[in-house]
Amino acid sequence: MKKILLATLGESPAVVTEAIDRLKSDGVDIGAVTILTTKDIYAQEALNLLAQHIPDYYQGRVEFQGVAGTRLVDAFYDVDSDKAVTEFMQEACSVLRDYRRWAEVHVCIAGGRKAMSALLTLAVQFYGATSLFHIILQDPEIEEGGHITKLKNLPKEEQDRYLHPPIDQIKLVRLPFIGLFAMLGDILRGLRGEEVRGEVRELLEQNGLWQGGNITELGRMVLQVLENVETLPEPRDGECEIKLAEKEPKEVAETCKWADLFVHRFSFVKRIEDIGWREGQPKVKPEPPDKLVVFVPGRRVSGVGFRLTTTAQTEGQLQRAAQEVERLLNRELHRL
Repeated sequence: MKKILLATLGESPAVVTEAIDRLKSDGVDIGAVTILTTKDIYAQEALNLLAQHIPDYYQGRVEFQGVAGTRLVDAFYDVDSDKAVTEFMQEACSVLRDYRRWAEVHVCIAGGRKAMSALLTLAVQFYGATSLFHIILQDPEIEEGGHITKLKNLPKEEQDRYLHPPIDQIKLVRLPFIGLFAMLGDILRGLRGEEVRGEVRELLEQNGLWQGGNITELGRMVLQVLENVETLPEPRDGECEIKLAEKEPKEVAETCKWADLFVHRFSFVKRIEDIGWREGQPKVKPEPPDKLVVFVPGRRVSGVGFRLTTTAQTEGQLQRAAQEVERLLNRELHRL
């Protein structure tokens, strides 16, 4: 079973490499890394440094899901509003749901803002993980040098000193959690106001999600997050099948970039094929029972078109898949 590190990231990329090294010394060989972060400029610089450093330093043994595959709360510079909290929580729950069937997920909450760590911990309560932990570096000088503002100006050899301190200086603090995944259906029914067992109602009331016979504002946020996650199609089994036609070089490169983005970002896409493009605004069109037709403007070419075969089994799941693809397109095209 593949071992994945899921980590929050702020301004110190060293917490990610320290977690990989500490886990390895404890007998856990991480094979891939997925990051939860925001579009804060320092967080983005830290992310870009890791995207270059991890594949090179670990000689391909640790896959960095890359900027394309990284989960971003991309509309926000910080998790400091109700909207940002909801989006971050949804991303955290989605990735844990995607991975739980086929991977060991080791969750590190050492990076980023406290709100990010708290929300990822809550997501682990709902969807579970193999381990949940915090990283503490016992050498203050190395810890200070691991900030991105200092790291980015250092030569590679000096960067390695701060990104990979001696193992005996890295303390991994394991955190307890109680998995509620087996109760998720009951929790959703309770939040919708349906009849549930007394202990479920008591759980909701004790945690401020239900009060005086009504759902609270916090309960509405949790319900929205869980419903959005649970209505997504199931993750695919195995690798995504990619069928791309040979075209002139610039369009091939652009098509491959978009296909790679869809593969890494959407676990419900099981086949990707490129199709004839058409001009106009980017568009995502459902093709029942399980396909999405996607048209996007090219960066250096007229346009790129795809047909995505998903794991959707109902019309509702296909519509939710379309919403997620459309949200990604809006985010990516906003960067152009």
